Amino acid sequence: MKRVLLVPSDHGGGKGHVSRCLYLAGLLRQHGKEAGLVLEPKHYGNGTGSDYKTFLLDTRKDRFVKYQLKKPIKPGIKLKSKVYKRPAFVEFNSLAYQVPRDGYWTEKLTRYRFTQLSKIIDAFKPDVLVGDTHFLTFLCGKKFNLPVVQVTRLAGYPPQPDFFWWQEDQGEFKQPNALAPFIPLLDELNISNVLKTEDLLKGDTYLLPAIPEVEPIGQSDKKAIYCGPLAQVETHNQKTPFFSDESEVPKIYVSIGGGAGRSHEKKFFESIRSIFDKRDFKVLVSTGNRVKAEKLNGKSLNVHFEDWVHGASAIAQSDLVIYHGGYGTTMEVLANKKPSIVLPSHSEQEGNGRRLEKLAVGKTIHFCKDRQDLVFEWPFGGYVMRAGFDFDLDGDQLLGAVKDLIYGGSVKRLNSLSDKLYAAKQNFDIGKLV
Repeated sequence: MKRVLLVPSDHGGGKGHVSRCLYLAGLLRQHGKEAGLVLEPKHYGNGTGSDYKTFLLDTRKDRFVKYQLKKPIKPGIKLKSKVYKRPAFVEFNSLAYQVPRDGYWTEKLTRYRFTQLSKIIDAFKPDVLVGDTHFLTFLCGKKFNLPVVQVTRLAGYPPQPDFFWWQEDQGEFKQPNALAPFIPLLDELNISNVLKTEDLLKGDTYLLPAIPEVEPIGQSDKKAIYCGPLAQVETHNQKTPFFSDESEVPKIYVSIGGGAGRSHEKKFFESIRSIFDKRDFKVLVSTGNRVKAEKLNGKSLNVHFEDWVHGASAIAQSDLVIYHGGYGTTMEVLANKKPSIVLPSHSEQEGNGRRLEKLAVGKTIHFCKDRQDLVFEWPFGGYVMRAGFDFDLDGDQLLGAVKDLIYGGSVKRLNSLSDKLYAAKQNFDIGKLV
């Protein structure tokens, strides 16, 4: 029986990466393959993937490994700029920023994680490695002479990444020296063709969990396979509060996600209520428990708040979705043929919104427009990101976008995109790939 080890990135939330790998594990089982899953403490500890063979990559022990004799003695990331609140939007322009975020702060730490993953591979003895934006999968493939499949997107596609594809000006950011923590391992493994951060995510085959219209990397690369959403995207019909009854006005579902709003959560939800109050829309807002719904309800008849709702069902029952731009939700709105508005909290989410806008089925609106350079320092030098702090959601702009999308001509385009997503999903043969 073929064995496949799945290695998702488990940082920065990690939910999307882990969910895609869980879906792949299910497909592999259907094709008679044995799947193993590498998880870090957060997901491993709550029993994620318990139906499969799971392995712990224990980053909790990083704190015992990170100290070093040279300066900085206690490595990490330091914000050098003065700020007085958490940002509402963070701007960056490559995957290089993910390396310090993921905790690869020293060569010793990187080697420690690499050794842990190597031990897992020794124990499981896979025939294939599948990585989802994990910086050590490619290196382990080289060490063990194993074929590597990488789940990727245009933003991080190793042969030709294009992060800020929607802007001519790519942004003059000073990026972190992200390759530095990996150099000893690259030298040891005799790997010389890693010239940029995305090269750490090279593979023998690339899986794009979308269709060419959503991730247009070009059709010339025979290593790239469009497999459609690596998730269950069928419509759901669970009873949804406030949406279950018939309505003569359009239904709008708002889910801004746990990472958005940040220092402005309550103000954001109150703005949504104010903008849509007494309008000809029925609006259901999921607060994600960031603010208790009971503190927001009772002030509008047509805007209702819930701490949590079944998102897939709410999307299926809505006429338009307003969300933060997460990739999983992007696939859901396309599969369910729903026009949408993205209010992003960082650049990667903005890219998803810009793609929907390019396809004329969505719109991107920033709820903060100020920008300030933030200077960071880590053991390999300094780098810069940009951030927005001041809440500035334009109600007229949002209402105009809602009306244009609901009453415009997006339905035909959404039907076509949804059909293509389902076709790619049905035609994907993971058994043949392995």
